[in-house]
Amino acid sequence: MATKRYLMINLAQEPYKNGYADVLRDLITIPEVQSIEQLDGVFDLMVQVECPGSVGYAAADELLAKGWVKRLQVLQVEAPEPGDIVAPKVLQQMEQIQGA
Repeated sequence: MATKRYLMINLAQEPYKNGYADVLRDLITIPEVQSIEQLDGVFDLMVQVECPGSVGYAAADELLAKGWVKRLQVLQVEAPEPGDIVAPKVLQQMEQIQGA
């Protein structure tokens, strides 16, 4: 089962003179990256990766090696497996999302 992870990133410096183009160019070379969002607040970017098992941590390690990453936090989100105990409200929200 593929696991979605959200990598919350603080940039080490202000975006380069061409904005986020160099950062985005680095990010799109990583095959596990599914989406990239610019944020306002504590973190500068949110990067969604989807991959099996611990491969998502390999993507995080690869990003940490980039000079433009100051700090990185990994948030993990997984779809429930059949048979997992899920609160009724959460189950209802999941059904609404899937039906949309």
